Amino acid sequence: MATGFASIQRNTVNKDPGYKTLFERVSAKTGGDKKSLTWYRSAVKNEASVYKKNFKRYLKDERKDSGGLAKQQDMNELRKYTTTGHLYMFEYKAKMRWLPYYDRFPLVYVIKSVNKHEFFGANLHYLSPKKRIIATKKLMQGRIDIPKHCFHKYLTAHVDGLLLDLAADEWDTAILLPTADFVRDINGLVFPITQETVWEETDEKFYDKITGKTPIKRISK
Repeated sequence: MATGFASIQRNTVNKDPGYKTLFERVSAKTGGDKKSLTWYRSAVKNEASVYKKNFKRYLKDERKDSGGLAKQQDMNELRKYTTTGHLYMFEYKAKMRWLPYYDRFPLVYVIKSVNKHEFFGANLHYLSPKKRIIATKKLMQGRIDIPKHCFHKYLTAHVDGLLLDLAADEWDTAILLPTADFVRDINGLVFPITQETVWEETDEKFYDKITGKTPIKRISK
């Protein structure tokens, strides 16, 4: 089982011989060596490829969400479509070229799965690690408290491949996998943007927030 926020902050691997989280599995592959951000993104994609493909639960889960209750998701799954109240990793190519920058490997908490063509959510990569931990803790407690700067509309057609629907028990470790890939697209030419630049801009607008209850109530273990 997940070892929680302390495990993330120490960047250690859980020695429990049982279930390993995505974070722990990727960390184990580093062998204790420092790896590039590109390496981490590739490692996450490779690990994700072994997860179950679940293409049938979308409508069923949406009905549960609309009622305000849902079972806690207990495994990582690959999906074609999003479900309200879940946390996803995926590859993305933004449609709007006029955006100052965007994340090609976002980590999105879905506030509203509008339909199978688009969804709205908060990309937690826009928050610095410490603030990401705080925001995620609140989400796990049933509260949204996230700067508006983190929220975006996503088009399913611009998702490259499948979405990795993260198990609720893995949120506290998966959120700090260094997979963000911020870029600026200028007339088809792509330029990298540092995470620190994005975090500073989010901090400037930090108190302009969306707050409230999460779309679904998670069941704590």
